Amino acid sequence: MHFLFSLLFLLSVVPASTEISMLGMHIQDAEKVLEELKLDIVSKGKNMVKFKTENGNHFSITTEKGNIVYMENDWLQQPKSRGALITDFQFGLTSLKDIRTRFGTNGYTYKSNAAFTTDTHLVMFNCFELDSEKEEILVTITKIALKEEVTESNVASKLRLDAIILADKSYLDKIWGKEKTYDAKRKKVTL
Repeated sequence: MHFLFSLLFLLSVVPASTEISMLGMHIQDAEKVLEELKLDIVSKGKNMVKFKTENGNHFSITTEKGNIVYMENDWLQQPKSRGALITDFQFGLTSLKDIRTRFGTNGYTYKSNAAFTTDTHLVMFNCFELDSEKEEILVTITKIALKEEVTESNVASKLRLDAIILADKSYLDKIWGKEKTYDAKRKKVTL
């Protein structure tokens, strides 16, 4: 009986694993683990491979110095393929307001790509520091059609998840620059 109480105590005190991954791939894994993915390759570059996921979306992995530093899951706009490879957020349905509410912060943005417009959409990048051993960064990319009636008060509710990134912080600093704008409520978040 003492053993049972000890086991229950340990299970309640020891935190659950903070291993964060996309399809079993982790930031800082050796690039040889890419061989374990049994997905069709869409394209391949020197340090990047883009796969087609089982639900039809794209999953890109970038390596640097032999290790995974960046993973991106892009929605290809098909309603049947709304599930992201990380979190329970849904492409095209989860709003930036939902994300902010869940995490209790707006995180931070890189000054180089916080928000921009294309010919048809407003696109926003929001970064969240994960409370994990590797201190990965989760980036949510949300967008809204420019033809939508958007105001400052409703923009966060109308911006919808279009892509999600898991990356090494130093790699993001390298590709997007070190200048950032932080939310006053910035904190580490858990998934």
